[in-house]
Amino acid sequence: MADVARLLKASPTDPGMPSEAEPAGTLSLDLAPGDYMVTGACAGAYGSKLTIVREDGVPEAASFECEAALDRFLRHDGGPVTISAVPPTGKPAATGVKVQANTDARLSELEDFADWSAAQLKPRIPGEFFGSRSTDATTGDTLMVEPGRYNLEFVCSEAPWAELSVATAAGVEVIAPVRIQCGEPITTPVTLPGQGADLTMRPVFGLEGRFAYRLVPAGQP
Repeated sequence: MADVARLLKASPTDPGMPSEAEPAGTLSLDLAPGDYMVTGACAGAYGSKLTIVREDGVPEAASFECEAALDRFLRHDGGPVTISAVPPTGKPAATGVKVQANTDARLSELEDFADWSAAQLKPRIPGEFFGSRSTDATTGDTLMVEPGRYNLEFVCSEAPWAELSVATAAGVEVIAPVRIQCGEPITTPVTLPGQGADLTMRPVFGLEGRFAYRLVPAGQP
């Protein structure tokens, strides 16, 4: 129990800490909407499993070794959440958990981008090849598709304009660099004479830009 408190940098009497009566750390909270950092620790065993259960009842689990604490970023919409770490049975082990407001702005920015990417170009289409990027400079991505006819869907945000070009993986130009106004998705037919689609994109004026894109085989609804 002392090792768990040391790894969590917490008091042995804090909520979520183990005790002689209950070696497994558990927290049941009603959290306000926001970004949090969930931390789990264990001692006396090789490893443990950290589980987060929100109001929908679907568990999010991650295994970790006891030599170090595990940090998990949590974006929570608000409401009840249960956080637990369960030690292996048959061993004199202990686990503990704690939750704090997230203080790492980079993690929140990454989650913002993940949320934005997931909301673009819906609904998902069977057979699509999807990608996303966030940058203030020229970036690229290769979608590993077979030669053929596709519809390219592309959307950008943050910057007012973006430049986009497409070539095959072998470097055959398919779409010459073109400037696209950000905001609404655009769709354009693409014929790939060879394997792979190399997309090159950049926000204009050196601003940070977000890009989401997909190739959908022609003929899909």
